[in-house]
Amino acid sequence: MATEYTAKDIQVLEGLEPVRKRPGMYIGGVGTAGLHHLVWEIVDNSVDEAMNGHASEITVTLHKDGASITVQDNGRGIPIDKHPKHKKSALEIVYTTLHAGGKFEGGNYKTSGGLHGVGASVVNALSTKVVVKVKRGGAEYQIEFKRGVATAPLKKIGAARGSGTTVFFQPDPTIFPKTEFDPQTIRERLEVASFLHRSVKVRFIDEAHNTDETFKHDQGIVDFLKKMIGERGHKAIHEAPFTLIKENGAKVEMAFQWTESTDECIRSYVNGIPTRDGGTHEIGLRNAVGKAVRNYIDTHNLAPRGVTLTGDDIREGFTGILSVYIAEPQFQGQTKDRLNNPEVQSYVDAAVRPALESWLNSNRTVAEGIVARIVLAARAREASRAASAAVSRKTATSGRLTLPGKLSDCTSNQREKTELFI
Repeated sequence: MATEYTAKDIQVLEGLEPVRKRPGMYIGGVGTAGLHHLVWEIVDNSVDEAMNGHASEITVTLHKDGASITVQDNGRGIPIDKHPKHKKSALEIVYTTLHAGGKFEGGNYKTSGGLHGVGASVVNALSTKVVVKVKRGGAEYQIEFKRGVATAPLKKIGAARGSGTTVFFQPDPTIFPKTEFDPQTIRERLEVASFLHRSVKVRFIDEAHNTDETFKHDQGIVDFLKKMIGERGHKAIHEAPFTLIKENGAKVEMAFQWTESTDECIRSYVNGIPTRDGGTHEIGLRNAVGKAVRNYIDTHNLAPRGVTLTGDDIREGFTGILSVYIAEPQFQGQTKDRLNNPEVQSYVDAAVRPALESWLNSNRTVAEGIVARIVLAARAREASRAASAAVSRKTATSGRLTLPGKLSDCTSNQREKTELFI
């Protein structure tokens, strides 16, 4: 007998209930990556303050239990006054209401990683305890939550100098099978933030291992590129990297070098958020590099004979950092692993291509070394393909033809042990 399906079977999840019911929709899953995504959501809020010139220091503390985090910044502090419509403090609304935040309009944040107004509230919903302290206007305020619900109203706890926000949270073990954070994962993310935002001091305190590190890189992504190439263990074929900072509405910042590696490696970021799956900004970069190098080769008649250069040949050994800042990024999902803005592709292309062409023409010795490396890659690819084709032909001949035993294919590569029948 069929089960009756009526209006009473339709559920409406309210408040933060949808987050607890389907956490994967908001943080990608409840495994290690999802657990650490909680840290990124809170840290990115502090980075957004720094990115817009309102904060200069961010401190992240991993407590002794290994399963709770405090993130502190010296930004403006989340507003604590009552919202005119909802009659609650803005701070409580931000942490208890999905799609509530100050980043939907361009007035308070020119660029930001937070876009959907769900980051803080998602962390709150998936934590057994959240404590938020805000310093504003000479006073410090505090509010506490349990699994997304305020346990007491916002209260003033004393006088304070300066401004900023401090957030403590402890992930809910009923949501996450494992609630212990990986210090190295957090450390690496914070160091990257210090590379991308060169004016910001980022501190990581690991109480469990009694370590305290401060990251600040005055050369920004140039320092990042040096570290990246060193870790990959492949020497750069030219000493000075190509660097670019261009700001005209959107901002493009990049640094790259060709290395002796046999693959390409591009690390891209949008408003400080790592885009692991790439997107339109990476496509624009690849197009620009390909066009600039081909134009240089054609202009100086450096095209090799007997081999056709492909985009993969040009980018073999290419190692670089690409960081873009745009007002309205369109990410693929809340985890923000891929950028979808179509206009960014042409913007990056237009910014990089002429600058790279000019750099190549101004550094002829370096450029010719790069071209030689590209031609070598193309010849190696052609030789590999020819060898592969030869093996394929031999295999096909021995596998598809039914031959008498004495005419079977050779198993030795020594001429004395082989025979040829005509």
